[in-house]
Amino acid sequence: MRALEEVVVEHRYPEAFVLLREQGPHGLAVLHVLLAGASEADDGSLVTQASVREIAAQLECVSKDSVHRALTGLMRAGVVEPSGTARSTYVVRSRGWGIAVRMSDWPF
Repeated sequence: MRALEEVVVEHRYPEAFVLLREQGPHGLAVLHVLLAGASEADDGSLVTQASVREIAAQLECVSKDSVHRALTGLMRAGVVEPSGTARSTYVVRSRGWGIAVRMSDWPF
């Protein structure tokens, strides 16, 4: 597995509007935290490990209950799924939602 060091999360509209409407700002914020901590598996999928408490701590402005609801919504939508290998480990399926992740090739 290869860690993504600095990533760019691109939103491609109008496709990304569907995710935003369905998941709301908390869902999008949780997804960004998951993507920022993701590693690329050998099969090209993005795998990330973060507990609800860790995500809430990173966001600071979202409670752990809100993070849990957002994470559940992302799982129901099929954007995030438990990896089955370890607790709090998820596979992120951002394709088809207007969200693209790539390595940063220039400093911000």
